[in-house]
Amino acid sequence: MAGIIGVNDAAVADKLYFTINASGCGLSPNDSFLLMRGVKTLAIRMEKQQSNAQQIAEFLENHGFRVRYPGLKSHPQYDLHWSMARGAGAVLSFETGDASLSERIVEAARLWGISVSFGCVNSLISMPCQMSHASIDAKTRKERQMPEDIIRLCVGIEDVEDLIDDLSRALVQAGAVTVTLEGIQANPVAA
Repeated sequence: MAGIIGVNDAAVADKLYFTINASGCGLSPNDSFLLMRGVKTLAIRMEKQQSNAQQIAEFLENHGFRVRYPGLKSHPQYDLHWSMARGAGAVLSFETGDASLSERIVEAARLWGISVSFGCVNSLISMPCQMSHASIDAKTRKERQMPEDIIRLCVGIEDVEDLIDDLSRALVQAGAVTVTLEGIQANPVAA
């Protein structure tokens, strides 16, 4: 993570410099180098990640899962999002209807790393209520509409068909979908 602060007041700049220097939150020379190197390919990486995320979100929604992704027209703030943004991002989530089912899906995924992180080029899968948001009590999570069964996907730059195939296999292995001649469909608990 990095950013810049710009001010046109020397006194404010001195105070900010002191705070940054005292807290040690300024980037090291090597971190600055890595940041500059990474920024050069950021646009192309985000383009691929967003394309992959859109296809995965559509796949999940088309198979009966409730998906939260601003790139889908079903998202309640779709129009608002696109009035301000040029892309829908690389993070989406979906609900299965059952926390233990979600756990089985996460554990069955092979190409998706089980981790909480954003901004890397490899795809990650997590259950926020058991990982990144576990320190928030269940009552508060419920008040904030954070379902216990929600699965978060941070989509990377891998081949999207490989990611969808692996996710499909994990859904089948976990018992989240019914396999028919027409394809797969979320089981009633997952709808």
